[in-house]
Amino acid sequence: MSLDRFIPDDHHFHAKPMNELYGVAMKEMLTPFPSVPLRSYPGFNQLTGGLRPYEFSILCGATGTGKTTACANFSRDLTEQGIPHFVASVETGATDFVKRKISSLAREDWNTGDPVGVDKTKRFHETYGSLFQSEHAWLSLYDNRLSVETLMADLAVASRDKGCKIAFIDNLNFFLEVTKAADAIVEMDRVIHSLIMFCKVVPMHVVMVMHPKKTESGRVESEFDIKGSSTAVQEAHNVFLFNRPHPDLITAGIATAGDRELKLAKMRRRGKFVGRRLILKCKDGVSYAEGEIV
Repeated sequence: MSLDRFIPDDHHFHAKPMNELYGVAMKEMLTPFPSVPLRSYPGFNQLTGGLRPYEFSILCGATGTGKTTACANFSRDLTEQGIPHFVASVETGATDFVKRKISSLAREDWNTGDPVGVDKTKRFHETYGSLFQSEHAWLSLYDNRLSVETLMADLAVASRDKGCKIAFIDNLNFFLEVTKAADAIVEMDRVIHSLIMFCKVVPMHVVMVMHPKKTESGRVESEFDIKGSSTAVQEAHNVFLFNRPHPDLITAGIATAGDRELKLAKMRRRGKFVGRRLILKCKDGVSYAEGEIV
């Protein structure tokens, strides 16, 4: 039987022999794409190897666990290093995100709605003001739903024109078109797949905040607790689960109730560390310092 009937006249054989790719693979292993470390979190770097370009990560935790605050702490770290990055904190807004970064450095919650004294703000500005005068962080001004195409256009500009290496997107729900419930999973898969394809060609590490399904314990114990279909988990390079500490860790004296627990649920690279948890020691609910790896 002829195989010609399976091959359209305009078909292009989209493949290469392995000998043409061998040299490329060896070169990338000798000189891999440089990752961006979080210097305040050496344990995180040890486990993950830092935030690499061309990767998409999911940060999932229940409402109120402090995912946005965690992103603000990571953004603070990058700002202190002078590493350009992009933030789309659509849920809380750009100014609120900056307040969280300020609180992270002040190690005190200044984002309560109560006025902060002039002396405090003056001392803060004298010590840290120069960090906030830089253009190392670019914050999206969108505060409502927008298309993933608009987001990707902004990310591309941030990468090409501003040199941004990392992006924090908070959160996925704001990039889904409003559809009937029956189409919600399909739309979620479309948006995630679009971002995954974007990350394959743009030298940026995108961290997407996502919400979990409701669980009896209120904790996100597995990557399969993430809301939606399994497409996001399957296609993402990394999945990080964000929780309040497990009661066993509190009993053992490893964490306190106010700390946070970052679990590595999936990593395409360094898979041997999947399942490890990093304790983030919390100060006044706004500033995280690294604790033990368990």
